[in-house]
Amino acid sequence: MDLDICAATHDDLSDIHRIEKSIESHYPANRQTLKNRLEMFPDGFLIANRDSQLIGYIESCIWNEQSFSKYQDISRFSKFHNPNGIILFVIFIGVDKLCQKMGVGSLLLNELKIRTKKKYPHIQKVNLVSKQQYVNNFYRKNEFKKIKRLPAYTPEYPGILMEYRFD
Repeated sequence: MDLDICAATHDDLSDIHRIEKSIESHYPANRQTLKNRLEMFPDGFLIANRDSQLIGYIESCIWNEQSFSKYQDISRFSKFHNPNGIILFVIFIGVDKLCQKMGVGSLLLNELKIRTKKKYPHIQKVNLVSKQQYVNNFYRKNEFKKIKRLPAYTPEYPGILMEYRFD
């Protein structure tokens, strides 16, 4: 698949929001939240375009170890974002439903790891919370390991804290 992965801009927010709503039907981030996350850490907000159409995105922040059991504990990411932190935390990966299972998410995740480690060499690991359904295939394929279960992560589903360590 011929993809262009680049930094997200404010002009991309409508398409990002469209994908967000299609995936997170119950609690999608609104446009203002996405704008705030983009402005908080533009280096960690990437998009994937195919034929000049946005088909996926990844958003993240940098922080130090956070103790949390629920999404609500960390949902205000800008409160924790610290460019001098040692953990890249992936907030969300979204891929248009018509383009899922085509490697877009993996390409976004790997590009984010490469760019972040190059610009922020002090980063030691990448953390994220996953739904159980993605743990065994997507995240293991991308070399993430389970750290712990978060039974009450959201009202709809438990989460699994995952980790990738840089060598």
